[in-house]
Amino acid sequence: MPLSSITYISRAAEVRGERRHMFLDGLVKEADRNNAPLGVAGCLILVDDFFIQVLEGARGPISETYARIMVDDRHSDIHIVGAGPLVMRRFPASGLAAFDINSATNPVFSKYKVRPEFCPYQMAPHALADLIEQIALVCAKLDTSNRRRTAETPEAAQAALA
Repeated sequence: MPLSSITYISRAAEVRGERRHMFLDGLVKEADRNNAPLGVAGCLILVDDFFIQVLEGARGPISETYARIMVDDRHSDIHIVGAGPLVMRRFPASGLAAFDINSATNPVFSKYKVRPEFCPYQMAPHALADLIEQIALVCAKLDTSNRRRTAETPEAAQAALA
């Protein structure tokens, strides 16, 4: 079955402090439960108040997953920024890599800011694609145990993407 990918950005439901960690952890667990049987994997990055997500898998399951995201109240203002066929996966089909990043303290994001605060909606398409590719490469290099640990510690996520 041919592989496909969808990359989107969205505004994340506003959560702060310890609730933010629980919010992301719950989202990842739910995504893994729904997507693993479908062979859908990828990377979810919570940057400040935005999601950047890359989904990979067969076209039908990717479309089903994206349709669920479109009606999920944890996401708003959703925009596809890339979609198409894949030659090979960048992410293992075993789960969703997840990172919680503060753009103000992560040097990777400093060169992508259009304004003092990071906003993917204001970025040029080529710059956003480049940023997503940099993040995806880092995520793809991490094994499943590292991805889970990173999802649980924002400091480790910062270091992994620095």
